[in-house]
Amino acid sequence: MAVPQEPSASVNEGLNQTRQVTTNKVSRPRQRNDPLPQPPQDEGYYLRISITTLDKNRRDPVFKFKAITNLPRFKHTSYSHLERTYNEFERLYNSLAYSNPECIVPALPFSATSYQGTEEDERRVKNAMQQWVNRVSMNPILCHDEELRSFIETDFAFIPATKPRKRSGSFIFRFSPEVKDGDMDLAQAKSTSHALESHFIEISKNVQKLAKSRKGLAICNNEVGIKSHALGTVEKHPPLSNGLRRLGKTLQIISELQRSQAISEAAALGDFFSYYAINARIVKETLSNRLRIISEHENAVKETISKKRYMERLKSSTSIKTDKVDEALKDFKYAENYEQNLDARVKRVTKNLHSELRNYENNRTQDFIKSIKEYVNKQIMFEKQQLKELEKLRPDINAITKRNVRTYTLGEEELSARAVAEKLSITFAK
Repeated sequence: MAVPQEPSASVNEGLNQTRQVTTNKVSRPRQRNDPLPQPPQDEGYYLRISITTLDKNRRDPVFKFKAITNLPRFKHTSYSHLERTYNEFERLYNSLAYSNPECIVPALPFSATSYQGTEEDERRVKNAMQQWVNRVSMNPILCHDEELRSFIETDFAFIPATKPRKRSGSFIFRFSPEVKDGDMDLAQAKSTSHALESHFIEISKNVQKLAKSRKGLAICNNEVGIKSHALGTVEKHPPLSNGLRRLGKTLQIISELQRSQAISEAAALGDFFSYYAINARIVKETLSNRLRIISEHENAVKETISKKRYMERLKSSTSIKTDKVDEALKDFKYAENYEQNLDARVKRVTKNLHSELRNYENNRTQDFIKSIKEYVNKQIMFEKQQLKELEKLRPDINAITKRNVRTYTLGEEELSARAVAEKLSITFAK
């Protein structure tokens, strides 16, 4: 089988182009409790994934893509005609998020946008997935993940080797409810993400309400347009009849523009804020999971101290049994190693999360600016089109109120009755 793509919110069309990723050269071990060595800093390795086609004619959308890489753990340097379903992308995301607590894995894009059932919907989903795979493959840790390699190389349906557990708020603090976070920057980022999540959800709901109201306005304009056109067909006064028919047609055109405008603002703003509400929750959960690791480390420290005190009691004992001493020494060394591993893990996760937060905030800023620009440009375009249609209506409306003056031909001139009378009176006076 081949490898797939994925969905998202407003994304640059240029994202179809693959990006070269400089990464570190060492692949990371998969143990959850052992410290994972940082890849060396020598640059030159890359992983490029390019999504070529999106097939949405199936129940589960299928993404077709190709990949090239020089990472040492891959069997080949080039992969083509790969395809994966959206569900397989979801499995990959869950696996990456679970196995890499030091990384903020961006949320998987949506499988559909507000442009449902249109070519624009497919374009946006395809571009959003391209952006997602770009950001994952550009991450110097995620690109070395074993599940990502399996995702590309497996010949059949992708199934992660490790089944991720769902994390919840109650699970995060199960170990120590009073764990303290000594890193004020990460603690502040966690609090900010919690607030942003609720704000983004609220904004998204309001944008959807605005779009729904605009669609309602479009329906009303269309109904008025139909009735106006029908009234014009029975009106006997020619200018008024023509004006009513033209007004009806114009209102129907404006109705279609307003409907497109509503979908556009729902896609540009509504989809964006919905997507980043999920991202805000991911940041909050990732930072909360760090507290769980800290809690494990604190428990390991307590366990090591307990084992050490037990050995001291054995020392002072009058009768020392060899088997008990050997067992106590073995338990102490195991507890000490476990504590050291967790200590290294906490430091590594904390250090890398600072870099991940900077990258996440930069990406969010870029996406927000792009989304706002798209929204403003589309709104200006639709408003100009509506104004243009109303301007076309101006001559027909003016013709309704214009006096119907009969003209006469006098010589080579066309004059009103009064002008003809004045000219004739002057002629007879002479």
